[in-house]
Amino acid sequence: MKPSISQNNSQTWRPLGLFNLYRLTLALALLVFFHTDMLIGKLGELHPEAYLATSLTFFVSSLLFIFMQQKRSPSFNRQVVLGNSSDIILITLLMHFSGGLSSALGMLIIINIVATGTFLRPRQSFFFAALASMAILGEQTYSYYHHISDAASYTTAGILGIVFFASSMLASILVERAREYEAMASQREADLLHLEKLNEHIIQNMRTGILVVDNQGQIKLANQAAERLLGQNSLQRATQLEKIFPILDKRFFEWLAQPQMQQTPIQQSQGLPDIQPGFRQLYDADGQPGDTLIFLEDATQLNQRFQQIKLASLGRLTASIAHEIRNPLSAINHAAQLLSEADLDEGDQKLTSIITMQVQRLDTVIKNVLQLSRNESSSPEAINIRQWCENFKEEFCTRNQLQAEQFNINIPADNLQVLFDPSHLHQVFDNLCGNAISHNDREKSDVKITIDGGFDWDSDQIYIDVKDNGPGIDEETIQQIFDPFFTTSSKGTGLGLYISKEMIESNRARIRYIHVDDQAGGSCFRIYFLKA
Repeated sequence: MKPSISQNNSQTWRPLGLFNLYRLTLALALLVFFHTDMLIGKLGELHPEAYLATSLTFFVSSLLFIFMQQKRSPSFNRQVVLGNSSDIILITLLMHFSGGLSSALGMLIIINIVATGTFLRPRQSFFFAALASMAILGEQTYSYYHHISDAASYTTAGILGIVFFASSMLASILVERAREYEAMASQREADLLHLEKLNEHIIQNMRTGILVVDNQGQIKLANQAAERLLGQNSLQRATQLEKIFPILDKRFFEWLAQPQMQQTPIQQSQGLPDIQPGFRQLYDADGQPGDTLIFLEDATQLNQRFQQIKLASLGRLTASIAHEIRNPLSAINHAAQLLSEADLDEGDQKLTSIITMQVQRLDTVIKNVLQLSRNESSSPEAINIRQWCENFKEEFCTRNQLQAEQFNINIPADNLQVLFDPSHLHQVFDNLCGNAISHNDREKSDVKITIDGGFDWDSDQIYIDVKDNGPGIDEETIQQIFDPFFTTSSKGTGLGLYISKEMIESNRARIRYIHVDDQAGGSCFRIYFLKA
């Protein structure tokens, strides 16, 4: 048994209201036609007074059912049963008072039968078809025995009854199919909504930043990864891409003019990662170019993958032949030490010192490459950065024979907690501060190292600046300082800053070279830490 239509379904109550308006209009029309004689057949010709009373009853009942439909009380099914039962009885009486079947008013009952087939289950609809047929046959029998109609009218009554059942069956079939299609449409709508929510969930949780912009640069969609990469609280309320990221907006219009152009990473300020953009044209249903899909990748991670691939083969090679290289190096170094102990002139002593120094440099290169090939994971801990820097200063100054006034720490807050691997942090600071000494053109006693720190409210991150008073770095060199094996010194290996950068990023932190604006010049490396 199929369930009846829900009483709370507004799409069901509304058709019932329209049917009640039809009922009211029909009652009013029957009253008007009775008084104006507008119809060919005379209404109420058999009993005018009874016809008028029945028409008024029909009109009042229509108003009553409209009121009940507005209040939605009693239930939907009861209103349908009461309304159609009263209509069948009243229309049958109006037909009788107008001369019986010859008045053709009985045909109006077909509309009620179709309505019951629409609103109720097929079994209930057939009940009303049977009720209407019995009412018509009863009226015909009464008219026949009172000599109002003849026996031939039974044929008309029978045909009308067959029409009632046929109308009920046809309406039930059509409505049943309509309900099946409606159920299918509702299910498909639910599936589409589910699929839309699933797609939205996937897009919002992708690691790749997604922006959808129109040809005027107006943002239409942005996922959480894009908001995180661009450092925005929300891009959903943004209007123009130019307002939040002018450089990306410029790249977008350049791409529109020249889609084949190669995209290079875009460096962001503060602690935000470098962005590698990608553009893809979207098309509408007609195949015409529409909006543009912009992919945003963390260029730091992309570069890290590239560097790992590039150094993988070197790391494996170095790891496999390290001992084969170190054995001859040890022999060469030992021989150089023996020569230095011999009675040699000044020129030969200088040559032996060069041999020793270059052997040590080559051994350092092998050690650093082996460290890269191991790719050891970090074990971050909560570190009080000010206290840690004080301890590092004491140890570093003692080891490198620096005076305390040559190493300054300016971190106002004493409660800044960062998340970092302590051993990695020590190696990073040791490398940065060691470069401040080895790459400085001043005497060692004139070298000054300054560590500044604080909280950057724009990026919501803790930062540390490692500064020196050296010659600084020119613009061309800045782009390469973190590349492996790049060095401007004959004594360097070109791996120190690269290894430091790898360790920093493995701890989910970032390092930037910052220009120093004061007259003293020098270099400044800023590290953005993850808050503990």
